[in-house]
Amino acid sequence: WRPCWPFWLHRVGSGGPRGDVTVADAYPAPAVIEGVPKIGFGVHMCPFPGSLSSVLEFLGDPVDYDYVMGVSGACFRRVWNRDDGGNVDLMYFEPEPYERILNALGYEFRTVPRSDKAAMVAAVKESIAAGRPVLATVLVGPPEVGVITGYDADGETLIGWSYFQDAALPGYCEVPGWFEKLEGGPKVGLIVLGEKTGMVPTAEETLLSSLEWAVDLARTETRPGIPDHILGLAAYDGWADGLEVDADFTADDARVLETRRMVHGDQSVMLVERHSAAGFLRDMAAEVPEVAEPLEEAARLYDEVGDLIGKVWPWADDKGPAVQQALVDSEQRRQVAEHIRAARGREAQAIGFLEQAIGMLKQ
Repeated sequence: WRPCWPFWLHRVGSGGPRGDVTVADAYPAPAVIEGVPKIGFGVHMCPFPGSLSSVLEFLGDPVDYDYVMGVSGACFRRVWNRDDGGNVDLMYFEPEPYERILNALGYEFRTVPRSDKAAMVAAVKESIAAGRPVLATVLVGPPEVGVITGYDADGETLIGWSYFQDAALPGYCEVPGWFEKLEGGPKVGLIVLGEKTGMVPTAEETLLSSLEWAVDLARTETRPGIPDHILGLAAYDGWADGLEVDADFTADDARVLETRRMVHGDQSVMLVERHSAAGFLRDMAAEVPEVAEPLEEAARLYDEVGDLIGKVWPWADDKGPAVQQALVDSEQRRQVAEHIRAARGREAQAIGFLEQAIGMLKQ
């Protein structure tokens, strides 16, 4: 028996297709899928939606990024803890974000625990052989989602795209000893796509579920799986109030200032992502015109929230040390805090319009 390897599946480092293999070598090592679109902050800001967009584009089933952001809830989330440099990680909400979008798109999928190396290696080999890149939290850097496009050394080395790979690399990164490098993070290591079933919810069903999730993300202040964090609209208060604690921004502690800069940067990223909320709501207003009015009003407000980024991150030189020193300035921090409170006010109004649309859809 000889598997028929697709034209895009190559030996790593070879110039042509994989040759004959034996039954014992049903999943060859090394193997890599070429041509998977690049991911990164310069392409799409949020790692899971950006990685999923890349995989689906490669599979010939492209999806609008704002749609992924909206249905997954990524553009509606906010998580704040003054000492957490990873507040922005969407995987705090696992498995909800990827279950929601993959179900809405009609894809079969399964997850593999991050703690099970053997299961992850087996799943990668099987998916790569089937021509499907794998969504994963086990590549370079923080445990955000990237794309595995291949493997080497019988799975001891993973190959693919990471949001945090060396920017100088012209192509895929290679991560030897990846499992031994893993630190704390999400429970899910891999999200493995299967076939598209064609069983897709209606636009009305997807919209209603997505709006209810958006409201839940805004109204729920704490969650058991995210201890010591403030969420949703209340997180705006934590963010703004935290900037006014002068003792947290002393000029003589560079390490603490770096953490404060990272936290402020994460919050600012989530602010910018409100533009995706606006885009999603406008697109859905066209799909479900009976609730177009409240959706358009909410979209306008989310755009206004996103537009406040210039006030919330007012530094032209966004290099780390420069921003850290700017954050020492108590008066500037208090000015920024007032703009954050303005953003909260607009978002609270937007949530009111989402709740209005939910009521109309349930009539």
